[in-house]
Amino acid sequence: MFDAEEIKTVEGFIKHFGEPKKAMLMDLTQEFMEAYHRFGVDPIDLVEGFGVDWIQLLMKYNEGVEEYELCAIFRDLINDYEKLNK
Repeated sequence: MFDAEEIKTVEGFIKHFGEPKKAMLMDLTQEFMEAYHRFGVDPIDLVEGFGVDWIQLLMKYNEGVEEYELCAIFRDLINDYEKLNK
């Protein structure tokens, strides 16, 4: 058994379940974008909730499937989040 806190990070997820599959990353991208476009959702809170490491992984995945518009959104959100948390 494991503590749910352990799998909040990409590293913890990989440790317990292995590398995320492409279908999972595609689904996570979809879920993130749906939440991102929902009225009243603070994008910074969304990044914090998902975790910067997960957002970076989604950005890398979307770069690989040539979804560059999504990559730009992820990049901007990461940059904004890091500026606020320095």
